[in-house]
Amino acid sequence: MSIRFALPLLFALALAAPVSALDLSRKPQGGEELLSADQAFQLVSATRAADGVHLSWVIAPGYYLYRHRMAAEAVDGGAPLAALALPQGTRKHDEHFGDVEIYTTTVDARLPVASAAKVPKQLKLRWQGCAEAGVCYPPVVRIVDVAP
Repeated sequence: MSIRFALPLLFALALAAPVSALDLSRKPQGGEELLSADQAFQLVSATRAADGVHLSWVIAPGYYLYRHRMAAEAVDGGAPLAALALPQGTRKHDEHFGDVEIYTTTVDARLPVASAAKVPKQLKLRWQGCAEAGVCYPPVVRIVDVAP
C-alpha cells in the first residue's frame, strides 16, 4: 500500500478510536453482555402524591446512576417545577466527572409540587449512568405518564 493511501486510512482510524469507547455492544472484561440502559436503570414508578410526584428506579447489579445527572421537568408546561429531591448517594471519584455521588441498587426521588392540582400529567425525566465494567451510557431521556 502506498503512503498516499495509508495516511488517510491511519488518520480515519485515529479519529474513530474515541468513538469505540462508547460502543455499548462491546463486552466488558468478564465477557458478559452489557445491559441496555433501560434494563440497567429501570424506572419502576412515577406516582402522584399530595406532596408531588414520587419516582423510583431499580439499578441492576454492576451498574450505577449519577446523582447529578438526574432531572425532571413538566411536559405540559405550566408553572416551573422545583428541583428533583434526591437522597444522598455514595461518594465516588469518577474519571469523567470528578468527585460525584452515585446510586447502586435503588433510588427513590420526589418532585415537590405546591399543590396536588398542579401535578403534571407527564414528565420528561433525564438520567445517566455507567457499568462498573467501565462503559458509560449516554444520557437517557424519557417522557412518562404520572400515575394517579
